[in-house]
Amino acid sequence: MEDWLANTDRSEVGREAFFRGRDHEYGVFQNAVTRLRNGCVGGGTMIFQGAPGAGKTAFKLECMEAVRLHSTPDEPWVAVSVKPNALNSAPSVIIAMMEAAKRELDRLDRAFSADESNRTQKLKEAGEYILSGLRQLDVTVNVGVAGITKHGESRSIQLQQGLSAERMFSDAATYFENICLVIFVDEAQNTPVSESAKAVMDCLHGGTQGLSLIATFFGLSDTEQVLSMCGLTRLARGRVITLDTLSYDEATSAVQGVFGAYEFNVQGQAEWVDELARLSQGWPQHINSVAVAAGQIIQKHGSNLQPNLLQQAIELGEEMKEEYFYSRLKACSAHPWIYKQLAIEAKNKDGVLSMFDVEDLTQTIRERKGQSTDDFVTNALHAGVLMEVQNRPKDFKIPIPSFSDYLRKLSLETPTGMNH
Repeated sequence: MEDWLANTDRSEVGREAFFRGRDHEYGVFQNAVTRLRNGCVGGGTMIFQGAPGAGKTAFKLECMEAVRLHSTPDEPWVAVSVKPNALNSAPSVIIAMMEAAKRELDRLDRAFSADESNRTQKLKEAGEYILSGLRQLDVTVNVGVAGITKHGESRSIQLQQGLSAERMFSDAATYFENICLVIFVDEAQNTPVSESAKAVMDCLHGGTQGLSLIATFFGLSDTEQVLSMCGLTRLARGRVITLDTLSYDEATSAVQGVFGAYEFNVQGQAEWVDELARLSQGWPQHINSVAVAAGQIIQKHGSNLQPNLLQQAIELGEEMKEEYFYSRLKACSAHPWIYKQLAIEAKNKDGVLSMFDVEDLTQTIRERKGQSTDDFVTNALHAGVLMEVQNRPKDFKIPIPSFSDYLRKLSLETPTGMNH
């Protein structure tokens, strides 16, 4: 609890004891896993995207835990964490798969008796063999051509043909017989756009004969667009999910989960839970912030709970929310006044801005900076100031209502000569 109360960024906490909601999103993940269990290989790729603070990392950790909980010696399931830059190299991804498989097989050995783990021991030995072989290769990939030094040889062999990503995955499949692999890529908007990444992506999405594998990508709001440039297209219906705010009931359940997980027992607890859930507006980052605020107040006062403590928790929660908004603005490419103008315009248009609205409002400042509309939008998406409206391409909204309020209340005036 001490670490949780002291955290400065919810991503530092790790898996949250009070994760709630995301039933639809988890259903999409569960459906893909079930299809893989039933032998449907290829095309199970999923993308979960959203603004900073939408709960992508927390959701990813829950999915990884679900994979681990369903793993047995008779049916090993392996959650493989892969960094986006590694997608530029088939050997890097395969090594990550082998290392994750070895860890999982070691865990199964410890968790089950020797009789039950005979099969996993054989798998582990096979895994150690191929992993050792891969580590003897010094592999670099540049524009689809692999430079490799074999078995300690000093000269680099440029392989103009062969050793394709598909061939490497197919060869590795022998060592993953009867093992199901789920690849998890976080910060997937940073995936390199290259021919080698396209080749790896084709193996992960299309399926390589002999590998039981699905891939899940978690990233900011333009992740689908970036991955499409890497050749990841024609995803199955409903496999691209934008993480938005949680419902009031889900937010209430999450806050209640905090009180239960950390044994916060306060007078009038139902009122605390209700007020904190409303203050969060269902935004996962805010749920964490207001819960941390309440926890700090409760811990500070112990059992001596005066009537005004809830108000103190609310005020501290508001401060934490504003710190988050400030950090988002710092990540923006333009001066804050331009985002204030976007927030004002969005309010006048039922909360939705078209690409034309964004282009028109930002024209003067972009021309001065030599910035395209697409670059401005990409930065705003990454900073969490804008978020694409689900099922309405090129329409945008400010992800959190209180963020929109915060922007409109900024004491900033449009600089002279900046009116569009």
